[in-house]
Amino acid sequence: MGTVVVTGSATGIGRAIALRLGAEHAVVVNAKDSVGEGRETADAIVASGGEAVFVQADVSTSRGAKEVISRGREALGPVTLLVNNAGATRAAELGDWDESHWHDMLNTNLLSAALTTQAFVSQLGGAEGAVVNVASARGLPGRARIGVAAYAAAKAGVISLTGALAQALAPQVSVNVVSPGFVNTRYFDRPDATDDDRARIEAWRTAVPIQRFVEPGEIADAVAFLLGNRGMTGANILADGGWTLTRD
Repeated sequence: MGTVVVTGSATGIGRAIALRLGAEHAVVVNAKDSVGEGRETADAIVASGGEAVFVQADVSTSRGAKEVISRGREALGPVTLLVNNAGATRAAELGDWDESHWHDMLNTNLLSAALTTQAFVSQLGGAEGAVVNVASARGLPGRARIGVAAYAAAKAGVISLTGALAQALAPQVSVNVVSPGFVNTRYFDRPDATDDDRARIEAWRTAVPIQRFVEPGEIADAVAFLLGNRGMTGANILADGGWTLTRD
């Protein structure tokens, strides 16, 4: 039992992680913008008999990263576990790139993990801790797509960051990463999706060997496993339903 901060945990994968961990730990739920949904996630944990608090903060800034750790600690006790899940996917084809798009993807997906881990470690003292980063199969060599190149580059950075932190923080803190493939979130059920979007999504689905998208709860199970396994550090669990075995 301990306090775990889960960044970007108002919806989707982050929410599933927060709910899963809420059965064993006090949970700091975090979001930058989705305040109502973040509070609902914290309330759901409390309703199930757990402890939780919602902290609104932009963890891609030093101030926000420090705030989510310090406010979580004040409300629920020492923070010994961290899940860096904050992130977003936005497409931009070559020719439409600009500084804003690349900065947004790098800050949201990569810088947030670096700054929040730094804030987490600075308050840990002599206690043991564990960090799990959430990357993406798109961050693996040969799996990027030009339309999401900035996102893929950021997630490749998360994987690389995990290895650097695992070496630097051992043996006190384990640092691992989960790389999801296609996950069944509302991204794939958007009301504004075009016929081309739906055709592309179905092509992705049929390309996955298990013939379905991975469920958010399955990602949450992988995160919980890594948080509880002190014998693993620097590991990358690929939770993609076998997608990276294909040529798509």
